[in-house]
This record gives sequence, C-alpha cells and structure tokens, in this order.
Amino acid sequence: MKTLLSLVLIALFFLPFEAMAQNRAERREQRRQQERQLRAEVARIVGSENFSLLLVFHPEPNLNLSGGGAIMQDKRIVTVRNDSIFGALPFIGRSTVSVYQSTGGGGFEFSDPIQMSEIKTRNRDFYISLLVHHPGESLRITIKIGFSGEATMTIQSNRRARARYLGSLIFV
Repeated sequence: MKTLLSLVLIALFFLPFEAMAQNRAERREQRRQQERQLRAEVARIVGSENFSLLLVFHPEPNLNLSGGGAIMQDKRIVTVRNDSIFGALPFIGRSTVSVYQSTGGGGFEFSDPIQMSEIKTRNRDFYISLLVHHPGESLRITIKIGFSGEATMTIQSNRRARARYLGSLIFV
C-alpha cells in the first residue's frame, strides 16, 4: 500500500513538469511556424519587386544635429515598383548643389526609373541594390530587409555624404 501511495505521489509530482515541457515544446513549434510564415511573406513581397518601406533618418555618429530634431523623427514612405522608385526622404549632411534638392530644403525626392537593380539573399536578409540616375546626380541605393520585416536603406551619392535610414517593410 505504501508503494502504491508513493508511486501516486511521484506521478502527481512529475505530471505538471511533463505538461509544462509539452507546452513549452508546443509554444516553441508555434513560434517557429510563425517565423516561417513571416519569412515566406517577406520573400513573396520582396520577390514581387513591388514593396514599400516606412523609414526614418538615422544619422552618422559624427554628424552635428543641432536643430534637426523634428526631421529626425519624421517617418516617410518610399515605394519600389518594378522599375521605378517613389518617395521623399530628409537629408542632413554635407552636400554640394544638387538637382535632388527638395522644396523642404535638401532631401531626396524620388520619382525616377531604376537603371539597375539586383536582389540577393544572404543568411537571414535580402540585399537589394538600386542605381538611380538623375541629371547632375547618381545615387546608389542599398536596401537590406530582414526576414522579420525590419529594413535599412543607405543612399550613396556622387554629390552628397552617405545617408542612412531605418524602418520596416510595409505588409500589404
């Protein structure tokens, strides 16, 4: 009788731990399934070459930003559609006279055809390289989109300092 009672007590003691381990494994599998679905959705959107990014200016560490606080928090949308790029982004940094001067005082305004584009997949990210020519300025745009949807855009110009933007892919 004592053996039966001790076996029942042991079973009652270990049963919750087994259930917790099972729940943990189920949650882990659910999380993996959600990650796979998110990766597939990001791959579908980027592969279609029709996507939009919600971006905010991210300054270089050595850039003096006195008085630039409002423009720093301004979120902008940039859209890539097949062979063109559209949108407007703020710019703070060194510049010579540029055709890309916006009415807001020196940002990038896009409504141009893309001269060259390339999409690569590395590890957990998509790397998209775009080349945009405009009279007086040439822009090399590099977009990095992670499988979770986070994005980084870097613009290198032949007339301005490098500009970097952080944001996310807009899921439609």
